[in-house]
Amino acid sequence: MWRWTWCALWLAFFVMGVAFAHAEKAEELFRLDEVVVSATMTERKIGEAPGSIEVITAREIEDLNALNVAQALESATGLVVSRESGRIRVPAIRGARSKHTLVLLDGRRLALGFNDMIDVRQIPTVMVERIEIVRGPASALFGSDALGGVVNIITRKPPREWSGLVTARYGVNRDGEGQEYVGGFMLGGPLDRFRAIISAELRHKGGWDRSGKLPDDGFKEKPRFAASRFALDVTDRQILSGGIEYMENTYTGKQFYEGLARDREADEERLGYFLQYDAHLKDVHHVMLRLNRSQYQHDLGFKPFAASGERHAEQYTNQAELRYSGLLLGSQQFTVSGELRRDGLDDTQAGLNTDKDVDNISVFLQNELHLFDPLYVVLGLRYDHHSQFGSQWTPRASVVYSLNDFLRLKGSLGQGFRAPSLTELYVTSVRRRGRDIYVPNPNLKAEKSTSYEIGIEGEYNVFRGALTGYYTEVDNLIESVFDRSEGQGRNRTSYFQYRNIGEVTLKGIEMEGGVTLPKGFSLDGNFSWMDVQNKSGGEDVGGYPDYKAFVKLGYELPPHQLRANLRMSYMGRLTYADGDRYSYPLFGAQLRKGFGPNLELFAGVENIFNERVERDDVVRIEPTTFYTGVTMKF
Repeated sequence: MWRWTWCALWLAFFVMGVAFAHAEKAEELFRLDEVVVSATMTERKIGEAPGSIEVITAREIEDLNALNVAQALESATGLVVSRESGRIRVPAIRGARSKHTLVLLDGRRLALGFNDMIDVRQIPTVMVERIEIVRGPASALFGSDALGGVVNIITRKPPREWSGLVTARYGVNRDGEGQEYVGGFMLGGPLDRFRAIISAELRHKGGWDRSGKLPDDGFKEKPRFAASRFALDVTDRQILSGGIEYMENTYTGKQFYEGLARDREADEERLGYFLQYDAHLKDVHHVMLRLNRSQYQHDLGFKPFAASGERHAEQYTNQAELRYSGLLLGSQQFTVSGELRRDGLDDTQAGLNTDKDVDNISVFLQNELHLFDPLYVVLGLRYDHHSQFGSQWTPRASVVYSLNDFLRLKGSLGQGFRAPSLTELYVTSVRRRGRDIYVPNPNLKAEKSTSYEIGIEGEYNVFRGALTGYYTEVDNLIESVFDRSEGQGRNRTSYFQYRNIGEVTLKGIEMEGGVTLPKGFSLDGNFSWMDVQNKSGGEDVGGYPDYKAFVKLGYELPPHQLRANLRMSYMGRLTYADGDRYSYPLFGAQLRKGFGPNLELFAGVENIFNERVERDDVVRIEPTTFYTGVTMKF
């Protein structure tokens, strides 16, 4: 029923858009000149960029009431923010596993986190300018881990005029639990040729327990964040820039572990810093050199003490990248890049210590050319040499064909890969409150994928829309496979080992659209259908919905500085490998009112109808939550 309902809604949505497009005069209502960098590593207007690209702007992040990147990604097309290893939030694109999505910060790699995942809750949005999402394999650009796609978080650059803001927010759920206090600021400006920006945020969120049984549904959180960026105009064509970011969080809550109710405490720290040199030569040549360091630390413990639950882990990434891009052979845009990277891990759990590192050397070549006026072609090839697995070649070819000024065809063929992580290769880990033991496998092979996609997109007056279909084959997929059980009842322990389980196919359809309505209203949304099948004869890979949709009705009255929205997100047939299945809609609303150029008040509500989903004795959705806040600019 839901499938046919959504098809009917989207048909009505597109018909209504066409009607309004013909009823209104032509205006430039959609920002097609917005520049993205994640699709080609060069600046391209979003309408010209190859492949499937989505941009979530700072204004859209505000409308979504997103305090961190995980919340900001909830509305993205074809992307699911999955819940892994307890309460970690990680993005997964087009039905691929979360480890197949590469998360970047300003194009820089981040050190992997707990159980080799980057928890995007750790990254607040206070300093985020936009988030660029590349759907489909991008290993030809970025190497390992981009098998399913890329999420590139772009932070604000040091401004050329002094500006700043202070914001404060308070929220609480309908049961009086989960109280949340947030305070943050941002300040930046120039001093002659030197520019800088600094930002910080403190947040405290109380725990909540809707199920009434252990573990607590929501742990207490105390995130802290600080970041800075600087830029020095050495000459009119040379810029030296850099920055640092520090994120820390403490999670505390009650959990049933090794037969007892215990207090669980997890401390996480993430530190990153970089230095970058850019030179623009004769307007058509650009050279970039960047040094990047990212590190992560995690400490986990229980009271009363539980030996198997004590864990200390440190991971780091050292990255050096040299890139040239310029016009050669007439109007052809060539990009050549070389990268050196070392990833390291020091993990201690239950008395077992693992200290390993791996090196990766890569070279990337890309050519962007117009074969004739309406046809734009991008050809790319990357070579990676991994100290553990040897060599890997990953090609990609994309085309954009403009049918007219309003309509474009896009297609691409690409390959991706993911090298097994250090945890999968060497670390024995304890999960699910001590009930599951994950055993490493040093004989794992790298995962590989081949993907095809074709789509059509366009805009006309007040209407825009896109339709894309894709098909991906993944070979040597790494999954945890049940090996044996020991003990009985509450003392039963299950053992799993990482193995290459064979071939998985991913296919789906994505639709996006938007229309500007009369009287200040607007309507935006997306719908995606995903199908994941294990072709090796075993169980299908679970944890992802067959259908996902998002719709937002917006309203804006600029003379009165008034802005509001009502939105709905829908998860359809979210099926897990054990057979559990869920479908649910979530509704939210927000109102913002400005008072002059420097003051804005806002308020909103999430999960309006108090939807509830419970799995593994944990309620996965927070109850109806109310919030209010203020932002002051200067």
